Amino acid sequence: MEHLKKATSLHHIAYLYNKKGKYDMAAPLYERALEIREKELGSEHPDTATSLNNLALVYNNQR
Repeated sequence: MEHLKKATSLHHIAYLYNKKGKYDMAAPLYERALEIREKELGSEHPDTATSLNNLALVYNNQR
């Protein structure tokens, strides 16, 4: 459970960086949140999908 709280915190911080256009700061945080959520919740969980989606948006914005 503690790992999921960490993933949520990382996700929120990454979201703020993303909104400020600091994609290079957001991407590693989304990556770590995704890694934790995949391990703890599995790849089919909605929270995991949200992390993956937001990471994809950051990558798209970096182009």
